[in-house]
Order: sequence, then structure tokens, then C-alpha cells
Amino acid sequence: MPELTLLCVHAHPDDEAIATGGVLARYAEEGIRTAVVTCTGGERGEVVGPGMDPEEVTPHLGALRYEELAHSLEILKSGPPRLLGYIDSGMTGTDGNGDPASFWLAPFDQAVGRMVAQIRELRPHVLVTYDAFGLYGHPDHIQAHRVASAAIEAAEVAALYPEAGPAWRVPKVYYATVPKSGIARFNAWFAERGIPSPFGEIVRPEDLPFGTPDEQVTTVVDVLPWLGRKRDALRAHVSQIGRDSFFFTSPDEFFARERFARQRSDVPVPAREDDLFAGLRG
Repeated sequence: MPELTLLCVHAHPDDEAIATGGVLARYAEEGIRTAVVTCTGGERGEVVGPGMDPEEVTPHLGALRYEELAHSLEILKSGPPRLLGYIDSGMTGTDGNGDPASFWLAPFDQAVGRMVAQIRELRPHVLVTYDAFGLYGHPDHIQAHRVASAAIEAAEVAALYPEAGPAWRVPKVYYATVPKSGIARFNAWFAERGIPSPFGEIVRPEDLPFGTPDEQVTTVVDVLPWLGRKRDALRAHVSQIGRDSFFFTSPDEFFARERFARQRSDVPVPAREDDLFAGLRG
């Protein structure tokens, strides 16, 4: 079998560390090739870095975030940045959603073709992207889900996008996700301390409008031994993640495991697994 490869598809620089930093670090250390495709340059991110003047930094934010992404990927040992080439669309309801150059308004066939080329070049055995809501509803996250999902199917059909290289079928596909119970526990922990949670105030899983029902989470990967490296990768995104971010101040238990919903497996696997490469090793 060719060298095992993990490909993670993300919307912006920093998402690779937030959602999959643990598995990228873990599998790279195990000798598996890891790579990240980032759909946008993150040009519309909020500048929160210490000593940074947003008015001064914002015009050059895309270039800065590229440097931060390269640093993060170096820490995670996941190769150089691979950008799909689109502009950050901004949060839902902002003017960036209407930018013709934004990922949200990208010609779908064009975006899928670019993603197919990445898949066929890397020939991943495991591909991770977002769930249908993009974890929290950001337009670029939702678009990343749509484009990646279509590209996974198209990549295995030789007649589609023939200029993108030989066809490749991804054996295992996952959505990075957060279970509703986990979000509820997180919100409760913040509420007990009188601190606003980034995920709102709902503490009953059944009341949450987003997140994945616990029974649909198929794969829980222990990344506690790599949590330090994940946080180092997060710190690389100086412009976006402040020193007092909840990523650094919350208990390790909230980040010691990364969770996924399996969408495809061409190899036999148990209903619940603790390894994205279960069934592919050996």
C-alpha cells in the first residue's frame, strides 16, 4: 500500500489547528503523511494580536495569515500551505458575503475542480472536512463542506476534471464535529464562572440548534499527548488568537479528544473507533 496520507480541508488559516491540530500532530508523529488544504486566505479575520493596530494590519492580513499558517503547519509537521485561492467571505450577514472574489460566491465547478486536483495529487487515504453546518455556520465553513464533499465524489471519476490528474477514491471520509453534549458541558463550565461562552448559554444538549447528536459521533481520537503541540500551533496564529483565549485557559479535558462523524469507509471498521486509520494499517 502507498504511504498512508491524511488530508484535512479547512476554510481559513487557524482552522487546521482548532479543529484537527491534535490528529495532524499525532499522525505525523506516527509517520503518516499529513497535509492541509485551506480554502481562503482569512483576509477578513478579526485582528486581536497584542500590540497590533487593526487599521494598520488589516490591509496586509492575508499575507500575515499565510505566514502564520506556514508556522502552524511546520509545528504540526503537515507540509507547506496549500491554498485553494479564494478570499475570506467574512461572518454571516457581513458585506464580505457579497464579494465576487469570496469563497462563498466562487463558481462551484471551478472550486470543485481545484479541490479535485488537490485530492488527486495527494491521494489521501483519510480525508477530513466539516459537517454540513461547518461546525458553527460560517459561510466559508459551509462552502468548504460542500466543495470538499463534491470533490471527493468527482475525484474518483476519471471523466470528470481529467486535467486534474488520475482518478483517486478516498477510502475513508470524516466530518470534524463537536457533539452536542460537549458544547453543553463547555457552556455550563463557563456559566459556572460567570464568563460568556463563545458557543452561547444553552446547557441542555437537546436544546442546541447546532452540534452533532452524540450517537452520530463515530470516532473519538485521543490527542492529549499532542495537546501541547496543538496549542503551539494555535499560538502561531498571533493575529487571530489572543493569549487569554479559551483555547489556553480552559481545562485540557475539553481539547484532549477530537471527534469525527465517519461518512465513508471502504474497509471494515467497528461502529465506534478511536483511530481515523482503523482498517487501513498493516
